[in-house]
Amino acid sequence: MIFERLVNIFERIMPQVNTSEIKMESILTSDLGVDSLNMLLLAISVEEEFGIRFEQDAKLETVKDICDYVELKAVA
Repeated sequence: MIFERLVNIFERIMPQVNTSEIKMESILTSDLGVDSLNMLLLAISVEEEFGIRFEQDAKLETVKDICDYVELKAVA
């Protein structure tokens, strides 16, 4: 569920990304081309979508990292 919602966010933020190629193990920067601006927009969108806040030191390198973080924070 989190993954599917995250893919929808990618569709809005980065329409140039082929969402069918997004996998849990996809690396945000090298596999999906996420740059600093996209990361900021992605973070804001994920925070709004799931009602969470990212910590400054959150380690988010893969799609799985984001899904795990959301799952942890949404439950907490």
